[in-house]
Amino acid sequence: MPVSKVNGINIYYEIHGEGEPVIFGNGVFQNTSGWVNQLPMFSKEYQVILYDMRGQGQSDKPDEPYSFEIHADDQKALLENLGISKVHHVGISYGGELGLVFALKYPDMLKSLVVCSAVSFVGPLLYKMVQLWRYACALEDPEMFYYATLPLNFSETFLREQTAVLEQAKARYVELDFPPLVRLIDAFLMLDISDHLPLIKTPTCVIAGEKDILKPAYPYSRLIHDSVPNSEMVIIHDSGHAIMFDKPEEFNSVVLGFLRKQSQ
Repeated sequence: MPVSKVNGINIYYEIHGEGEPVIFGNGVFQNTSGWVNQLPMFSKEYQVILYDMRGQGQSDKPDEPYSFEIHADDQKALLENLGISKVHHVGISYGGELGLVFALKYPDMLKSLVVCSAVSFVGPLLYKMVQLWRYACALEDPEMFYYATLPLNFSETFLREQTAVLEQAKARYVELDFPPLVRLIDAFLMLDISDHLPLIKTPTCVIAGEKDILKPAYPYSRLIHDSVPNSEMVIIHDSGHAIMFDKPEEFNSVVLGFLRKQSQ
């Protein structure tokens, strides 16, 4: 199992393909396997780096508070261990928020930034919804957690048409390690970087799902787009929060198109 010693813990990672390096930032409850709809396409053109943040998947899950600043330090150390000095960053939700923090903290290490289904602060409604997730995690009840998160992650179309996929996902909830998920949620709830967004000079593409009810495009993605100088914004029609699952072809097309422009 490929692991890298990063700030005193083991971080699990995978490298696929060749070309300019692109690192992918997972959603909060995701792991490297979540990029199944992206890996075949992106690895044809790029060196794809997938990894689990501390608290996720096959990486270590230290029993201590997490933060996006700590995740950014981990990512920097991982890239340095891999001999990579500059990278494209593609992140969804929690991974998109990490991308924003990484761009603020280590701008010289980024060639471009894709921020999908992400926020720069936690408004009152989002806070209450995520508190429900935290409650379900703290109870360590996989079925409750599944039903608490499901309707906030996917569009109605996906929920109606992809019942087999959702049943497979439900089975994986039993394998989740809940205490680290609580720490990841707590890290998210502390996020408040809106005032710093104008400092980001990295070429940035902001992507939002038209029907994302967890982190809706307005105000969240629109604020990021309006605040980050010269950023682009794309809204994916009829998509919920988990765009790379909900609308993988559209997601891949937008991101690959953006990356190709930055590589010219």
